[in-house]
Amino acid sequence: MNFQKVISKNKSRIKILVIQQKMIGDVLMSTLICKNLKRWNSSIHIDFIANRHTLDVIRNNPYIDEVVVFEDRFKKDKWGFFKFLRYNRKKKYDYIIDAYGKLESLLICLLVPAQHKIGFKKIYTSFFYSHAVKKKKVQEDSLQLSIKNRFQLLEPIMGDFPKNSQVEIHLTSEEIGLSREQMHAVLGKGNQAIMVSAMGSSKNKTYPFEYMAQLMEIAFLTTNLPFILNYRPDQEEQIDALVDQLQPATKKAVMKSLTPNSLRDYMAKAYHCIAVVGNEGGAINIAKGLNKPTFAIFSPLIDPSGWHTEIPNKCMAVNLKAFFFDAIDYSDHRKLAKDPAKVLELYKMLKPDLFEKKWTDFLKSAISN
Repeated sequence: MNFQKVISKNKSRIKILVIQQKMIGDVLMSTLICKNLKRWNSSIHIDFIANRHTLDVIRNNPYIDEVVVFEDRFKKDKWGFFKFLRYNRKKKYDYIIDAYGKLESLLICLLVPAQHKIGFKKIYTSFFYSHAVKKKKVQEDSLQLSIKNRFQLLEPIMGDFPKNSQVEIHLTSEEIGLSREQMHAVLGKGNQAIMVSAMGSSKNKTYPFEYMAQLMEIAFLTTNLPFILNYRPDQEEQIDALVDQLQPATKKAVMKSLTPNSLRDYMAKAYHCIAVVGNEGGAINIAKGLNKPTFAIFSPLIDPSGWHTEIPNKCMAVNLKAFFFDAIDYSDHRKLAKDPAKVLELYKMLKPDLFEKKWTDFLKSAISN
């Protein structure tokens, strides 16, 4: 079937369901599907399925007409998931775009009516999709694969219509104003700070504290700016261990009273910082959505070609493979994840002195802009 011919006749009446469950970074990247569809045709109606714990990153997003909440408990609550499917089966779409491609989203594709269903090609997906897209595995240009592959899901609908790769976070004026007042009260009016993603989502995705402390020392020496550390409440004991490794003056520069107390609070405070740096993950991706300069440190488990587009002094990152090419085989990441001692051994190869100049150049650029 010629999708483009059908679309050109019915362009104003299109209704699309986008499915992206699981993690914050994945959900944020999939908002680009919605953004580019709306840029192509603003009258399209877009529903977006996402897990409840990720909803803060799509709150106030102008490219999504309705958020359909996939409860986190559905993984185990089969009856709840069945009722979810039964309710959504009453809806009808022109297109379903499945950016997730796991069991739950495949069942949604199977049972929710739509003329066309688009997803990534796997051995079994012909049963669920009318149009299966082959995922790119190798980065062909500077654009990260997590974006490039999502753009491929749009081609059956939009063809080669130009696409925008800038993710967006949408804060309210009230959120921005409240966080500004909080930061002024602690830092003084007009003073700035650096947001540090001090811990990753797990130990396997957290840069060794001794190295993070060294980077913070260099950052304080270079900028003389205070730090706001972002971490989960259950990570406070580990954060204390990190702060204890800092020199007295740098330790005083850690503004504990400004520690974000929620995801939206993190976004609002990051909005006012000169840069967001530290462990690669959702916090860094959110900062990109706020158009902040970022410097990410990749875990040995994560292939940066999937999650990073390098822009000098704007979106920067370091990873072990860039210095020791043969040290990591990303295709073996699941096996590696089961060996924390090996992950730590690899992390310890990524010493701060390997990228100190890149780090200081980034910081100097951030404070000069």
